[in-house]
Amino acid sequence: MTTAVWILSLLLVAEFVPAPVNLWTGRNLPLFQRFTGFAPEVATRVFAPVGPTVPAAGLAGAAVLAAGCAVYLLRLAVPGRRDASGIFAFLLFGAWAVALLVLQLLR
Repeated sequence: MTTAVWILSLLLVAEFVPAPVNLWTGRNLPLFQRFTGFAPEVATRVFAPVGPTVPAAGLAGAAVLAAGCAVYLLRLAVPGRRDASGIFAFLLFGAWAVALLVLQLLR
């Protein structure tokens, strides 16, 4: 179980540590807007600041990442905003976060 927790943690850290930087620099801003429909200010003032605090937070971090993926998926469900790559990515990342959350709870 410890090995699985480490593997999932490293996968999520690899994905979500650079994500805030990519939002702040504008690199992922077009995708953020297309996937969520939120204004750029929401990316830089809400989502990006949360990123650096989450990956190392264990149980709470897994819960926040799962919730963040759920927000993206809910926004991607809106007609006209559906994007196969976004849906796939946030289903995958959400599954990793939920798996890590379950493993952390079982520890």
